Amino acid sequence: MVSGAIMLGGAALNRAAARTASGGVGAQAAPSGVEPSAGSGVGAGAGAGAGGAAVAAPGAPPGSGASGAEWKSGAGTAGQGAAVTGAAGAGSGTAATAAAALERIRAAYEYGDIDEVVEWSRRITEGGLRPTPQERAHALRYLGIGLFLTGRSEGAETAFFELLRLRTESRLDPTTTRPDVVAFFEQVRARHAQEIRVAARANRTKFFLWNFIPPIGQFQNGDRARAISVGAIELISLGTAAATYAWLGQNKHPGYTYDNPTQAKAVNIVNYVAVAVFVATYAFGVIDGIAHYGDTAEDEGPTPARNGPQLSLGPGFLGIHF
Repeated sequence: MVSGAIMLGGAALNRAAARTASGGVGAQAAPSGVEPSAGSGVGAGAGAGAGGAAVAAPGAPPGSGASGAEWKSGAGTAGQGAAVTGAAGAGSGTAATAAAALERIRAAYEYGDIDEVVEWSRRITEGGLRPTPQERAHALRYLGIGLFLTGRSEGAETAFFELLRLRTESRLDPTTTRPDVVAFFEQVRARHAQEIRVAARANRTKFFLWNFIPPIGQFQNGDRARAISVGAIELISLGTAAATYAWLGQNKHPGYTYDNPTQAKAVNIVNYVAVAVFVATYAFGVIDGIAHYGDTAEDEGPTPARNGPQLSLGPGFLGIHF
């Protein structure tokens, strides 16, 4: 009875691994922001990086001719291949844009396929996919991390130096990046401090005086949503103040009297409120622009949204993470 249960469980998992390896079940990416363990340089394997509940592969099915260890290894290899293939996005297809390539890089990084990270990062940084400056910065970050984790510290230093020349205030998030990588990145910053300062002066495109004309200051700081909000409030309040002031002027009689004093009083109050809102918004815009004048955008790669629980199949186990 026990033998029959083991046979059934082993056969079921073996069929699941086979279907996954042939594209029947797509493995999902690990949750963003989870730092892989040190088992494989970045993670302890494709499946282990995903976290969640793990079910060990059973022994070899009776009559298979393979030992339990051999069968487990074979099923695990198929599962790991499926996991990495699913993480890369769309199987073995080629990313046509830098944004698609960054998605593929992020997934490969989460699953610990560092060679894939390096390969696709280079395609972006070398200009083959026509990246935007922000996309190139993301790729340089991943390239430096990948080269360092694969023992190519000289190449990693070059990639990090290029990133710091492009965006001098860049930082690696210590909550999602291994401490030795973060330490190496800061060492590169210290070794090339002079060159980075020169690049910062050459790359500066901001003008401090724009901060006194909100929402232009917000736009140059990269705060597009805030700029639109500030601009809209300024436009509405200024328009309201101008319209009410014009109405009061047109309907005013000598001695500051009006045909309808009650209506004139209400319009006058609206005028005062509109002016107050405009002044307050303008002051906020100036203060906000100056406060964020030195900000730079984050260097984190793209993090796609995830909906619901996801299944991953790795070496010798099934995993579910939420």
